Amino acid sequence: MGNRLVRSLAALALIGLVALALPLAARADERDDDSEADVRVEQSCPGGSTIRLRVRTRDGDELRVDLDVRTPRRGTLWSVVVIHERRIATRLRMRTGSSSGSFSLRRTVPDWPGRDTVGVRAIGPRGEVCRASATIAGT
Repeated sequence: MGNRLVRSLAALALIGLVALALPLAARADERDDDSEADVRVEQSCPGGSTIRLRVRTRDGDELRVDLDVRTPRRGTLWSVVVIHERRIATRLRMRTGSSSGSFSLRRTVPDWPGRDTVGVRAIGPRGEVCRASATIAGT
C-alpha cells in the first residue's frame, strides 16, 4: 500500500509540473516589441514542385514576404498571386530559370494590428497548383 501511495503522489506532482509548464510554453512563442517574428512554410505540390513561403516582420510596420518555387521543369511560366488579409497584394507572371528550374519573389506588405495572414497561389504548366499560407502574430 505504501508503494501505491508514493506512485499516486508522484503522478500528481508530475501532472502539477506539466500544468505549470504549459502556460510558459505558450508564452515562449510570443515576441517582445523589439524582436522580429518569422514564420516559414514549405509545401509539396501535385506535379513534383515545392513552394516555400517565409513571412517576417520588418521595421515594425511592414511584413517581408519571401517566396521560392522549385520545379523539375526549367524555363516554364507560372502565374503567381500573393494575398494579404483576403486582398490581392501582388499578381504577376514568373518564369523559372533555364538552369535552376526555380524562381524567387520578395515583396513587402503592411503589418496591420493583430495577426496577419499571407497566402500564395502559384499556377504552373499543365495546371499544377502550389499553395502556401502563413499567419504571423501581430504587433
